[in-house]
Amino acid sequence: MPSSNLTDRTFANVCHGLGQQVDDEDFCDVTVAVGGKTFSCHRVVLASVSEFFKMSLKPYWREASKGQVDITHEDVSPEAFGYLMEILYKGRDMVDNNTAKDILKMSLYLQIKYLEEYCVEFLQENLQPAVCLGTWLFAQKYDLDKLAKTSLKMAAEEISIVSTQDDMLTLPKSMLLILLSLQQKLVMDDVCKTILRWVEADPDTRKIHLDELLPFICFTELSSNYLCETVIYLNHPFRDVMHEQINEALTYNIKGQQKNDVIVRRRILARQPRPLNTPKIKNRLVMFGGYTESDKTLKNTYVFNLKNSFMKPYILAPMPEDTGLDFASCTWYNEVYVSGGSQLPTFFAVYKPGDNEWEVLPSLPDEGREQHAMAAISSSIYVLGGRQKMADGEKMISSSVLRYNTKTKEWSVFCQLTLGVRETTAATLGHRIYLFGGVDSHGATTDLVQCVDTLGGCTYQAGRLPTPTCGARALSNGGRIYVVRPEGDVLSMWESFLLAENIEKHLSDRKKKKESNDHSSDMISSTVSFREVGKFTGRRHFSACLNGGELIVCGGETDEQQLLAEFESISLEDGKTSKKSLTLVTGAAKFGLHLINVPLAFLTGTAVTHPFRVGDQVVLCPREQQRLQRLYPHYRAFQMQIPCGTGYITEINSESVTVDFPNIFNWKGSTTQLQHAP
Repeated sequence: MPSSNLTDRTFANVCHGLGQQVDDEDFCDVTVAVGGKTFSCHRVVLASVSEFFKMSLKPYWREASKGQVDITHEDVSPEAFGYLMEILYKGRDMVDNNTAKDILKMSLYLQIKYLEEYCVEFLQENLQPAVCLGTWLFAQKYDLDKLAKTSLKMAAEEISIVSTQDDMLTLPKSMLLILLSLQQKLVMDDVCKTILRWVEADPDTRKIHLDELLPFICFTELSSNYLCETVIYLNHPFRDVMHEQINEALTYNIKGQQKNDVIVRRRILARQPRPLNTPKIKNRLVMFGGYTESDKTLKNTYVFNLKNSFMKPYILAPMPEDTGLDFASCTWYNEVYVSGGSQLPTFFAVYKPGDNEWEVLPSLPDEGREQHAMAAISSSIYVLGGRQKMADGEKMISSSVLRYNTKTKEWSVFCQLTLGVRETTAATLGHRIYLFGGVDSHGATTDLVQCVDTLGGCTYQAGRLPTPTCGARALSNGGRIYVVRPEGDVLSMWESFLLAENIEKHLSDRKKKKESNDHSSDMISSTVSFREVGKFTGRRHFSACLNGGELIVCGGETDEQQLLAEFESISLEDGKTSKKSLTLVTGAAKFGLHLINVPLAFLTGTAVTHPFRVGDQVVLCPREQQRLQRLYPHYRAFQMQIPCGTGYITEINSESVTVDFPNIFNWKGSTTQLQHAP
């Protein structure tokens, strides 16, 4: 029995023969020049593994006619090409910890797919905490998604090690944001030290980003010893950015030295931007506005615990005005800002959980907005797109971006969008605000992704969604954006931040030269890409929020106008979807939803009770009747399937209500389909 099969012997001998030929320069028919060094090769060998050479050596290319290919690209060095010759002609494995990255980037340029895959596998299998940041940087630069994901995962898991490495100081801001948003192991002292070390490594260019990074720090959770160390920043070039946070943390820790000490400490605690769960404050879901099955807009502010298996919401301070529908909201330092609406388009207010009260702020300019989006960055609130009333009373789609300074309490026009849209959604990454989809002035739904550069005051088209959408919800954890669409998919956005920085520099230079600000055709290549990470039951007018490693979708309305009350959870780790046992007391849509810290003192009031009890007389609500009539055109022919008249509730549980109707016994449905009999 032969010791090896014929295939193995054939390849071994061919490889041996090619090695001898190239050493002796026999039958070589092309020369490759790399960095001043030349290599004698065989066209057929190079073209058989490399798409680059396959194209370059075709008869009609100049390189083919002169018998030499000159490679001057920085990703192909003479050393790396020498390794390639050893691999191709002698079958030697030249990939190790010292050569893998050089061979990989050469393989990417020369389009040698099998060698690229081999190098990626090698780097993944040999990844260590000491090199994972450098590998992540490398993978980001060359768009190696699998390698980037593996490196990022290790960096987040080993954050206590990598946060002290010099490689941390070389990370671009966007990568630092991603890492900070994922890490769960650093104590707050180390989070603060990591951010300050990164900024101080290049203070002239990075100080401007400090305000974007501070929301990752809960200053009240800093140790007393480290807090005393931060006092030096009160006389530091960073003091104008950090002064307020440090002073509040010092005040919080000086127990018994302030008048109304309990109230002062509660207010400070309720302004911290990170999720908290302490004996004094709880991270809770806050819901406000929108409408229910009775077609009434909601004015109350509800708060409830996602961990409960039953709905027990409490009523917080109600909104000061009924703004109607189509308002927008966002959070900044744990306070909820609300603007506009169909009834009061100039309305603007903030909910302050530390006092459980709403403060009405200066009205939106220019007749206000509705069907717009909001976002918050660096103590500024932005209002983007939407509809506004014109002088003749008509409502037109706006392309302007308004900015509200939370410190001076003044409005200004910040910039213009590349495309005015309504029913869009916005989320932030660092200094950038991204807008997703919407409806344009022609009534067409768009797939456009727009970016607002809040540092340069410019806007540009960043890319496109997989398909057009409107009424989506965009959510950011500070390092990554998720787009939740009515179609029922959840998209994770990946930002090509190096390309984005180049575009923003180009636009900033144009702005300084006072050139045209029309960037509608500037999108040469996209700075964003999307990957589906989960699915849920499709619906419109829903709300959503991020809760650690899960994404929560709540309420909304089906195409048949049935209002929904359930919560769906999508795991961001594996994309699995599950329905929570928790449901809203009643179906609702178009409401605001935010996860914020609420003092326990305001969570002891009267809980909202279930709207129905066993024995109550109920009928189908008008909205449900209309839905069934559309669903069954010959309504009367389905009398035995559709509840008629007044029924009696016989059973209530967390998932359904059982009713005896005159024509149907033991009918099971949800509270959103019913109302009390007149």
